Amino acid sequence: MSGFLGLAAAWLLVAVAGAAHAQTLTDDPAFALYRQAVQAAETKDYARASELARQAIAAYPDHLLAWYLLGQAAMGRGAWEEAADAFGNVTRRYPDSFAAQRDLGLALEHLGRVDDARAAFETALARQPDNQDVRIRLAFMLYDKGQRDAALPHLEALAAANTTAPEVWLVLARTYYDRSDLLGSEKAFTRAAALRDDGKTWFNLGVVRLRLNDAAGAQDAFTHAAGHAEVREQATRELDKLRAAAIKPAPK
Repeated sequence: MSGFLGLAAAWLLVAVAGAAHAQTLTDDPAFALYRQAVQAAETKDYARASELARQAIAAYPDHLLAWYLLGQAAMGRGAWEEAADAFGNVTRRYPDSFAAQRDLGLALEHLGRVDDARAAFETALARQPDNQDVRIRLAFMLYDKGQRDAALPHLEALAAANTTAPEVWLVLARTYYDRSDLLGSEKAFTRAAALRDDGKTWFNLGVVRLRLNDAAGAQDAFTHAAGHAEVREQATRELDKLRAAAIKPAPK
């Protein structure tokens, strides 16, 4: 009998140990709810993901991952105020998070809070200075909002990194043109045209080259432009003018 009791006690100890081993921190409600929220977000059920993330936060208010997921789910629903609040909660708890600063900037930009968005984007760039996606986003936001002097250093940094985004070179070309920096504008338009064969880009390049008295370069650009229906008529007129000027008799 004593042997039987001893065996039973041993099995009880094993069962207790097994149960204790199976229950870990990640099984606690805050983390179990977070995992469910992730699954909901993966199926694009952002409303359910938001609700589960809120429940996880209620269980553990400093749950960084749940706050971040709440922000992402809010963006998925177009709830930008909620997204900004969630990402703000992440950055207050973890200021060095590049992802949270970046996404906070995105949410604030959608809310029209340009200065706050700029601060968030710049903080993100301080963590990852070589991140071109964030720098492009910041540069275009500033340019579109009329803060072109502030946008220029970011555009030039992207150009120095030889960005392959033609939009950056186009905006830089227009900026230089507005500043009467024709050589800078010509270089930027040339790079934009090399990255993407676009009729308007070729036409504008031709215009700049004309102003630089580069007739041969202008002719080449207008010839490329004439291959695009949207500017063919204008480009053809410019080519006709160049050809007429080339055969015009020299004054006696």
